[in-house]
Amino acid sequence: MNKLIVILSIVLLFAVFNISVQAQQKTDNLIFNLSGFADNSGQVLVQLFRKTDKVPTEPFKVLKSPIANYKAVVVFSHLEYGEYAAIIVHDQNSNGHIDHSLGMPSEPLGFSNGCKIITFLWHAIF
Repeated sequence: MNKLIVILSIVLLFAVFNISVQAQQKTDNLIFNLSGFADNSGQVLVQLFRKTDKVPTEPFKVLKSPIANYKAVVVFSHLEYGEYAAIIVHDQNSNGHIDHSLGMPSEPLGFSNGCKIITFLWHAIF
């Protein structure tokens, strides 16, 4: 009986510890207010990357939003605090990915947070 009480106590302490760790993680929304699109065709595609993700092939999260009046808003909700980079694509034909022609992106792109175009092109070609 004493062994059962000890095991249950350890399990209970472990469960409380996990709950307190999860409660301490800070999250917030990351909002992209995008403007300057050449037209309202298609959609905007925002690919979000962490330091450990492979740019541009394996984004952490991807969201899409319609374009209206040459503007779009994309909101990543409940995102843990940290450093992120983004590739923003005017997905003109709404097919959900970056189109290429002769190995080069054929849809308008934008980058954030030190994301290097040469890295993107290297992965797109090879």
